[in-house]
Amino acid sequence: MLPWKNLCQPKGMGAIGIQDMRLFNIALLGRQVWRLVNNKESICFKVLSSKYFPDDNIFKAKRMDKALLTWLSIAAATEMLKNGFDLQVGNGDSINIWVDN
Repeated sequence: MLPWKNLCQPKGMGAIGIQDMRLFNIALLGRQVWRLVNNKESICFKVLSSKYFPDDNIFKAKRMDKALLTWLSIAAATEMLKNGFDLQVGNGDSINIWVDN
């Protein structure tokens, strides 16, 4: 029996190429956050913002213990995105993709 992380490796690395569903879910939730940020006329934005972030800023949304599972998932992805936005390569003045990591 093979470990799950080995099964999720690409086919070129000898595995069967199963997607890591946790990472795939995070990616889809991040996409939904992007849609909420960029499409403020959508019905989804209007419904969620009326209850969870009335100031129209999803990154400053209220924390709620009893919220829809949909919102809790989107809020978790928003937190991950917020942490990613803080990433800075080097000193931030210039980036050389061949040298900086």
